[in-house]
Order: sequence, then C-alpha cells, then structure tokens
Amino acid sequence: MTKHWVIAAILGVLGMAPAMAQSNCTPALGHPPLARKGMLIAAINPTVAPIQYIDDDGNIIGLDVDLGNAIAARLCLKMEFQSTQFATMIPVLKEGRIDLIDSFMFYTPERASQVLMVPYGASTMSIVVQKKNTDAITGPEYFSGKPFAVELGTVDLKDAQTASEALQKAGKPPIDIHTFSTYADVLQALAAGQVDGAFIGTEQAFYYRKKGQDFFRIALTGYDPHAEALAFKDPALADAVVKVMNELHADGTFEKIFKPYGHCLLPGPYKVTTGPLPPPDCPPQSQ
Repeated sequence: MTKHWVIAAILGVLGMAPAMAQSNCTPALGHPPLARKGMLIAAINPTVAPIQYIDDDGNIIGLDVDLGNAIAARLCLKMEFQSTQFATMIPVLKEGRIDLIDSFMFYTPERASQVLMVPYGASTMSIVVQKKNTDAITGPEYFSGKPFAVELGTVDLKDAQTASEALQKAGKPPIDIHTFSTYADVLQALAAGQVDGAFIGTEQAFYYRKKGQDFFRIALTGYDPHAEALAFKDPALADAVVKVMNELHADGTFEKIFKPYGHCLLPGPYKVTTGPLPPPDCPPQSQ
C-alpha cells in the first residue's frame, strides 16, 4: 500500500462522512403531523428579492429559503417549497396540504387567531440618498419641502404621508412625495436626481448595493419595523420547529443566515404567539 493511496483513502472516508451522517439522520417527525412523510412543505411567494425570489436558473432562493432549509436540515427532513399566491396561503395551510408558511408573512393578531404564528424577524425600511449627501438623517422629516420617492401601495407610502402630515401640522413644508411602481424605479429616480431621497426595504437596499448599484448611500436603517412569522396548523409541528429555531439561534446559525441580508432578527426565545406584539427592536444594520 503506497503512501499516496493511504492519503487518498483517508480523504475518501472524510469526504463521505457528511453524507453518511445525513443518511443516518432520523426524521424528528412523521406523517402525521407532516403532510408528507420525510418532507417539510412550505408555502412561499417568491416575488420579493432578496427575501424570496426566482433566480435565472428557475430556483427559488433568498432569506426565507435559507431559513426553511436550516430548519428542515435540523429536523432531518427534505425541504420543499411550493410557490403559492399569498391570499391562498392560510386556507391551504388549514386544509393540511402544506406544513407551514415561510413567506415573509407579517404577524398580526388577526392572523394569529387563525393559525399558529411564531415571530422570528422584522421587516424594516431604509432611507437612501445620493452618495454625495453626507448629512445625518434620522427620519423622513429631513425631507420637508424636498422630493422623496416611495413605492406605490406600500407601508412606505403610508409612513411618508404620515410624516408629511405631521410636518404640515407643525407649520413646516410637507414632503414632496413621488410614487413609483417598484423599488427599481424608485432607485432610478434617485440616480437621475428626480428625488433627494427614498424609502426602500432595508433588505432591498443591501441587495441592490451588492449588485453593484453604488450611487446611493444607506442613510438610515431599521425604520418602522413589522414583525414577521412562520405559520403552522399543527401544534406538535409548531413546537418541534420552535425547539429547532431556539437551537439555531443559540448556536449562531440564525445570525449567519440573517446578517448578510441586512435583516432584523428578533432576539428570542421563539414561541407561538397570540394577541398584540410589542414593536420589534431593530438596531441599525452595519453597512
């Protein structure tokens, strides 16, 4: 037996170790409560990059996918995402055709009265300005009398309108709000100098920066957080996932998943929650 052959054999065994461990992993749950044996099936609406979207190869990717995959792996289950219209997710879950909703679903007391909800993170907004603007900006009030862009039909628009009305009541010029169809259009208007600043989802701000759009500065993050949650029908499944979520948080896995997206992670411990939820605490994201 040559020295090189021995080294190759050792490397071969080491290389097989993860696969062997995976094959020996015993699923933590069966059918029922799972909709299908050996699988964790989640509804997702892959339309919001980078949280959940379809890449050029047709794969569903993003933060929610990373989150679901980590939970399924810890439960020794195969993860399956089913692209689903948002409005039909809760009915499909109640019918037992899926195991959970993993789709950037905001937590509300009304939803928590229909299904089991486990808050874990929060969506926030950022204010972006052109890179040459180095002013300290603490909120949309900075844009009193200035053009400001938002996406139409969003919380962003409502927040800008609320801030503008407060300025008017204080005897100051309102915000000159401009609406656009998408965040891409919002950023295009900022790049062209049509507006002095804009609201954009914090995750989207980091996403576009990573894609090379460096003409803007992220002046503020963590504005107006909205808690989001996983949703379940079966209590046993919810409890099993909650246990895994707390383990993933304790060992630092959640931090590794959420941080690259600039996403606000709730501190835990995670649990099924009902009724009103205190506003999430989302500190500024490092840039």
